[in-house]
Amino acid sequence: MFDNHLSKSKVTYFEHLRWAVLAGLRLIYSGVASIIHGIFPSLFDGVAPKTVIDIYHSHLVDHPNEDYKTMIKEAKEKNDRLRN
Repeated sequence: MFDNHLSKSKVTYFEHLRWAVLAGLRLIYSGVASIIHGIFPSLFDGVAPKTVIDIYHSHLVDHPNEDYKTMIKEAKEKNDRLRN
């Protein structure tokens, strides 16, 4: 069940687990910060977008799993269509 995803990503189970837990915690923190920022605009300014941008550039750009490149391309195309 895990082998295909892990081999495409070229990581061990524990490397994957570590990354997933840390990224998940960062995203939860930035989500809560975003809600607080919505209520109090002077607090947590830019935390959510900075977190997403950092995760994208540190992990997804040049990721060995080709599926991610496809997902990124499809998301960009969808966003481009929505803007036009």
